[in-house]
Amino acid sequence: MNPVLAATLRRNWPLVGAAGLFAIFMFVHQVFFQPAAERYVAAMKKASELGLALDPSQSPAMLPPRVFALVADNALPTAEAQELGNSGVLTARLLEDLTRMIGGHGMEVIMTEPGAVTQQSRAVQVRAFLKIRGRYSQFVALLDGLARGHELIAIDRFTLTSPGQGQEQLDLWVSRYILKQETRKK
Repeated sequence: MNPVLAATLRRNWPLVGAAGLFAIFMFVHQVFFQPAAERYVAAMKKASELGLALDPSQSPAMLPPRVFALVADNALPTAEAQELGNSGVLTARLLEDLTRMIGGHGMEVIMTEPGAVTQQSRAVQVRAFLKIRGRYSQFVALLDGLARGHELIAIDRFTLTSPGQGQEQLDLWVSRYILKQETRKK
């Protein structure tokens, strides 16, 4: 071996050792690690296509049982929700439910009027107008009952007037949301 080359190698042995170590690591990476990483990426892709999550930080959040029950109680299949909304059945159900609730709180329904039905991409919104006669305490009890109920009913607006007979007259604009369930194709 050339004495000048041997002296240069002795002087730069850390650099030669690092280059050799780099070559060994690159060989191990290409032979063992790279195929394992490709298999992992392929498994993640296949799992995500199936709706599964292998990574615990990416798992879908679970709905609390009460929220799941509320959503399930207020959902219909998409086709059925559109058909019932367009035919007026959902509005009639809203008026029936409200009339029953109002009567249950001791108030009297003077007039009902169906409102517009709005077909949204994920829900149907049904509106109605009611004229009610009753006491203020009964109205507060009705609001409490609606808040504690299992329907997605909202009081959009109300007007409370006192005709002077001890009972108030109430104009009530109400809406109900019916969620559309997506049906999965097999």
